[in-house]
Amino acid sequence: MKIIDLSHPLHTGMQVYPGDPEVVIEPVLHVESDWVNVLSVHMGSQSGTHVDSPFHVLNELATLDQIPLQRFLGPWVLVDATGLAPRQAIPHERFTRETYTENSIVLIHTNWSNYFGTHQYLAHPYPNLESLQYLLDQGVRTIALDFLSLDRTPETASEATLENHYLWSRANGIIGENFTNFASLNTDTPFISLLPLNMGASDGGPVRAVALSSLGDR
Repeated sequence: MKIIDLSHPLHTGMQVYPGDPEVVIEPVLHVESDWVNVLSVHMGSQSGTHVDSPFHVLNELATLDQIPLQRFLGPWVLVDATGLAPRQAIPHERFTRETYTENSIVLIHTNWSNYFGTHQYLAHPYPNLESLQYLLDQGVRTIALDFLSLDRTPETASEATLENHYLWSRANGIIGENFTNFASLNTDTPFISLLPLNMGASDGGPVRAVALSSLGDR
């Protein structure tokens, strides 16, 4: 089976959304003194490659444990949103030229993951409400991005908005953020898994996302 890793590795000091908890991963037990090696891991639920549950933005909506696991696995459709300027809204026609089903996991490919860990990563392109509503009208409920946020990441706190998150979450949608390596996807790997850690009634959780070929592929 062919497997393509779509996740950023977790490490101390890695880039997080402004204001989120910093990631600290360090050894606390050692074979030499404690018989085993064990790491201490401190990070927010939205660290690295992760998924948001609707509860992430609205208290009355579904937590991660209330989402069927089927929503995190399935065939993908890649939206080519490459070649755009910083903080540019992705043109609507980039979405309408693809074909979707209710089982499609939509991947928005901007190549912005190349900037992960730099200040430029915050200046990512983003979909507008019209495009997200179009996807919802096609039955899509799971979306994954190779950039920081479904909403435009503001340059200042006064510009902050979560209108895209609200629209998608109110439709009981799942949002995956900080994915990478979408450029490696092709028809040989038609299936994607973005299963999160089982963190109970949470706002989201880290993901080891992979694309993989079906068992019958050679």
